Amino acid sequence: MSLLKRLLGREAEPPAEESPLVDLAFVLLAEATLPDPATIVASYSDFAPPGEALRQRVEGGEKEATREAFSFEFESGRPAFVAFLPVAVPHGEADADAQFSVSSLGTDWTLPDHSAHLIVTSPSSDSTPRIEALSRFTSLLAAVAKSTEAVGVYWGNAGATHDAKFFTSIASEQGVAPRIMLWSGISVAREKDGRLSLLSLGMQQLQLPDLLLLASPSSEDTALETFFDLLSYVAERGEALPDDDTVGRTAAEKLRVRYVRSPVDRKKRVWRIELP
Repeated sequence: MSLLKRLLGREAEPPAEESPLVDLAFVLLAEATLPDPATIVASYSDFAPPGEALRQRVEGGEKEATREAFSFEFESGRPAFVAFLPVAVPHGEADADAQFSVSSLGTDWTLPDHSAHLIVTSPSSDSTPRIEALSRFTSLLAAVAKSTEAVGVYWGNAGATHDAKFFTSIASEQGVAPRIMLWSGISVAREKDGRLSLLSLGMQQLQLPDLLLLASPSSEDTALETFFDLLSYVAERGEALPDDDTVGRTAAEKLRVRYVRSPVDRKKRVWRIELP
């Protein structure tokens, strides 16, 4: 954490009237090999919108640049930082969250061993739309993963550890609809009555409540697609749906929105949709 504080120095802080937000994730490396910042800058264009660039920053001249930490700047002027640590993420945290990535659903994928990781972080603020900030940060994470021997991306605020190849594949597409699968992990369970339960884990990054989707046996085949469609809709809307409102997959469908306590955190409320 002291390294993070050093990276997020005074010049990285937003103006006093803004509320600071920090996007943070870890790129997991098979080998303890230092990244090349120039390669990260070049790779960023593979994931960012056309014309948007990433620049490397060297504070106070080249002599102050370290081999373990690198500073960058987005087109918007916001800083970003990448720091190298030659150890695995401690306590198996990254491994535990691999089960919550959509990349692990219906597959045999588990997180491979990693011997080092890169801390990737960027401060944002209330004046930057969250979708815009997360999109830039996603492009940076993908650029870092592509530029290194990455085996996974552990995104704690998303509640998931993603397969690195899955991450870069999804990040190569623009828009909320594909990238929402990276921004939020998913917890899958079976209710006592036999219905399938899908719970999002990362919508707080967009300052939105998580979604609990319950699907009857007849709706299970389309539940996952509906789940991420609903998350994308609310993310693009920019605000939570009101309680007792309706939403649907077609103009005629009216699925009732109900707010309930989260099944994994009783202090939080989630919006629940029940598919017939």
